[in-house]
Amino acid sequence: MSPPLPDPEDDALLTQAADWCLRLHDGSCTAAERAAFERWVQADARHALEYAKMLEIWDLCDELPRHESTLDTLLTVTSPRIKGVLDS
Repeated sequence: MSPPLPDPEDDALLTQAADWCLRLHDGSCTAAERAAFERWVQADARHALEYAKMLEIWDLCDELPRHESTLDTLLTVTSPRIKGVLDS
């Protein structure tokens, strides 16, 4: 049995939440962008939920070690597992 296909609407919400997270954490985020975010997040309860999940991911990323050698390895590794993920 195949896993269910992702819902395009869920993917869109995830993408929007990630975009807002990046914009709001950018030092150049404007008051107009913040107001637009407030409208977006209040427009649908799912928006707030997806944004909250994205903030959890953001916080977890801050806890990851930041080693240039690790970054270089991740960007150049060609293991079959990663290749399969990227090719799918």
